[in-house]
Amino acid sequence: MQADSMKTVRTIAIVYSEAASGPLSAATALKNVLQNRNPQCHVRLVNIAEIFDHHPLFGKIVRTGIKFFNWQLRNDSVVGLKQLINLSMFFANQVGKRGIRKIAQYWKASPADIVVSVTPLYNPVLYRSAQLANPDVQCITVPVDFEEVRSNYWFTPDVKQYYLNGTARLQLQAAKAGIPEKERFRIDGMPVGVCAYECTPHNRSEQLRAIGLNPVWPVGFISFGAQGSRNILAITKALAKQHRHLNLIIMCGRNKKLYKQVTALKLPFPVAVYTYLPKTPLRHLHLADFAIGKPGAMTITESLITQTPLIVQQSKGMRPIQKANEEWLKQAKTGIVASTPETIAAAVNEIVNNPVFKAQMDEHHHQALYQMAAFIEKLGKINQIHKPYLHVTA
Repeated sequence: MQADSMKTVRTIAIVYSEAASGPLSAATALKNVLQNRNPQCHVRLVNIAEIFDHHPLFGKIVRTGIKFFNWQLRNDSVVGLKQLINLSMFFANQVGKRGIRKIAQYWKASPADIVVSVTPLYNPVLYRSAQLANPDVQCITVPVDFEEVRSNYWFTPDVKQYYLNGTARLQLQAAKAGIPEKERFRIDGMPVGVCAYECTPHNRSEQLRAIGLNPVWPVGFISFGAQGSRNILAITKALAKQHRHLNLIIMCGRNKKLYKQVTALKLPFPVAVYTYLPKTPLRHLHLADFAIGKPGAMTITESLITQTPLIVQQSKGMRPIQKANEEWLKQAKTGIVASTPETIAAAVNEIVNNPVFKAQMDEHHHQALYQMAAFIEKLGKINQIHKPYLHVTA
């Protein structure tokens, strides 16, 4: 009989927030690879707000903060991001033992052996509630930023958890924050969907024609995440002024107003315009010769793994979080950071014709998604049906 310490059936909860699209994309990618490799396990996605709803006041505060954050994303607003982060941390610190007991009711009703979080700020509350319901639960945090924007944003040494750090900067910050060496591990990057690793389809020309595009001309992919952004309209207009022989695939996300505005434009080149897609549109990204978007960690990683050179618009409202991402992109030379729609349009010829970007993408290509899965399997003593890709270092 197999010892209990080696049992293969595990329940894994991967916790995300709806603040931006990156956490959900990362969580979905990790869920899919774990479930495919370990069909005997139960892997589920959990919206962090649903857990905190067991504490009605704190749950309402969290949902309000997420709603405001997404408003900032849609408008690239400079209003109150630092204050929002500070308030979120303040309220999280006010959740005492009684509040933790309330939140633990979620875990008692929906137990988990392993809890993985891809969202910041609230992990001490999250893990304390999970540990109250199950003292043996294993807690793992996957930072999905290139660096920690401020202390205690990701790294909180007062609550035991393991960290899977996708950059050298994160690993260094974890050490400085007091995270023990045995609890911090260096992996090669951020998680993205398995389909990002698939090769460009052989019938690319047919797929482009099917969505109304011209296979002879370069294809640009524009996306600013699930919330959409008014930046897309300005960038599309700037591209129309500077280019004729071009195609665009434009993702408007949940922004219905933006979708109507973009589809109403009279453009000199073919476009395929989409509203929100429930699955990350990596198939469309594979069809593109270049991408335009925000400097989010997931945007950069998706372009990197799909080998799609990236132009990002320098952030304003999100700059405290995304500045490090922009610096990484410039240092890695896998894309261009541009400040205005006009400079984005001007960068298209360079991003398409300069072979340096593709060469650097080969240099920085990674298998971080599979490294994460292998770490979780090893920690949970799960017998994998596939040999894991494991290369993590303390």
